[in-house]
Amino acid sequence: MPIKPPCRRITLAALTSAAALTASAQAQTDDVTPFYAGGSLGVSHVSNVFRQANANNSDTVVSAGLLAGLDQRFGRQHVTVDGLLQNNRYSSNRDLDNQSYTLRSALAWQTLGNLSGTLSATSSRALADFNIGGGVTPIFKKNTERNDEYAALVRLGMLTRYSLEGGWSHKQRDFSAPEYDRFAFRQDTSQLGVYATPGGNLKLGLVGRHTQGQYPRYPVGVVFNPATLQFEVRSEVDHYTRNDVDFTTSWDTGGSSSLNTRLSRSQLKHSLDNLRNFSGTTGAIGWTWRPTGKIQLGAQYSRDTGQESTSQTTDVNRLYTSWRLTGSYALTGKLSLNANFNLNRSHRASDAGIQLADAFDNDKAYGLGLSWAFSRGLSLTCQYNHASRDSSVPQYIYGASSYGCTGQAIVY
Repeated sequence: MPIKPPCRRITLAALTSAAALTASAQAQTDDVTPFYAGGSLGVSHVSNVFRQANANNSDTVVSAGLLAGLDQRFGRQHVTVDGLLQNNRYSSNRDLDNQSYTLRSALAWQTLGNLSGTLSATSSRALADFNIGGGVTPIFKKNTERNDEYAALVRLGMLTRYSLEGGWSHKQRDFSAPEYDRFAFRQDTSQLGVYATPGGNLKLGLVGRHTQGQYPRYPVGVVFNPATLQFEVRSEVDHYTRNDVDFTTSWDTGGSSSLNTRLSRSQLKHSLDNLRNFSGTTGAIGWTWRPTGKIQLGAQYSRDTGQESTSQTTDVNRLYTSWRLTGSYALTGKLSLNANFNLNRSHRASDAGIQLADAFDNDKAYGLGLSWAFSRGLSLTCQYNHASRDSSVPQYIYGASSYGCTGQAIVY
């Protein structure tokens, strides 16, 4: 399976999806037609499919996809839909063949007054990491991961100095392999924020968030089943609540640069005694800079817990610190170069009261890509990615790389 960094999935399917969605956005900017449809074909080579240390399990993956989208305005309302369905075939590990998909939709609405908002839904399915860490023994079978997210936001005061925003979101994640049951979760978050714009380029916010969720099948021990004469994992439901008070800033420094920050006081409580509660400071900072029309740079840093930090793996007893650097350069009007670097560090304190106390994982990933827009509807993207992990648990240490190209054709 193609390489992905710890904070963002970079599989061949995701690369194709990103290229398709980018092409869709560019097409809608031209205001030619609100619809698009097309296909994609990609080939990638993976050096370490199962993420093992000193292992030789390379493979070649061929992915064929169908993509379509809609971008339409109805008066003050704006509807967008983007979808990708992909068939992924492995040359050697045929039992890993899978179908992945990504579907995103949003409705931006506005009334005649100062009331506006958005409704959005996102759903995706793809092959999960084989060596996920977090107390789980690496597996060597097909395991699909599904993520769903729904959100609603209402804003009062669009063009005024002060505004009020209220929102709700639902997230859930599931895996097909029972070994990953501890990472499945559902949660609902409600928030209410007050924002002020003291200057034309500065926005300040004070937001309160409340989250309720559960891990429906969190393992708590092993029991012997006399009927099967085997030891089985015993699971219980963990209910958790989290409360955050956020102070946010959004600063546009003059058109070429922007800075966004979040500083939060967070408190997390679990119903299971063997899971560690958390109370402390979390936050994030993001910076983008466009020094010229051809160069764009970005940097992000975050410090948080569990699924609030990483989109693909979750250890509820860990505190994550993550860095991400990105850059792109337009070599010509049709040829562009992109690069990224990701570092994700996690640590689990010894008072967690569970297995693997004082554990740590340091995940590192970087990638380099080249994109060629042959025409408005034809494009080719080639990407190289490398990922590695240093861990206190020897079986979690690995290094892997992938490289491949994806071509796509879109009809508007």
